Amino acid sequence: MLKLFSTSVYTEKLDLNVDKIIKYCLSLKKQQKGLQVSNQGGWHSNILGENIPELNPLFNKVLKAANNYKEIISYKHPLKISASWVMINGYKDYNVEHMHPNSVLSGAYYLTTDNSNIVFINPSSEAMGYTFSHNDIEKYNEFNSNVYRVKPSANDLLIFPSWLKHRVGPNLTKKNRICISFNIKRKS
Repeated sequence: MLKLFSTSVYTEKLDLNVDKIIKYCLSLKKQQKGLQVSNQGGWHSNILGENIPELNPLFNKVLKAANNYKEIISYKHPLKISASWVMINGYKDYNVEHMHPNSVLSGAYYLTTDNSNIVFINPSSEAMGYTFSHNDIEKYNEFNSNVYRVKPSANDLLIFPSWLKHRVGPNLTKKNRICISFNIKRKS
């Protein structure tokens, strides 16, 4: 069997001090109004700087993981984190479907989670909708699914191609979902 046009999402459980990073994120929220990007409700920080003592261990692990992923996809250029930001979603806050232009890889590091998923959309989902209805599929798998849901846990790192559309469902708990998202591009 040939497996054509595969898309992978890199996942890794990190061993960082989540409490220390959460404290930094919450203090940042008190200092900034935040932005509206893909978030519906919730708080999206301004783009973070490059040298943040509380986040430098995370940034180092993100780059290491991105380089591991780079090998999987045979990307030949050196990489750098081009942007990062904090997302804090409270009750009923969510992120609409989007992708990350002008970068090679994107991802998120989860500090706290709720019952919602990050939902990845199959790039062929529109065409698949014409031939694969839910009445036609016996069991969904990587060959016939329009979407793929991932339920992250605290300390989970996800990295994926920036062109892969995704969304995050509403937070239906009373605790905040906190993550740090990032874009990675070719180092000049």
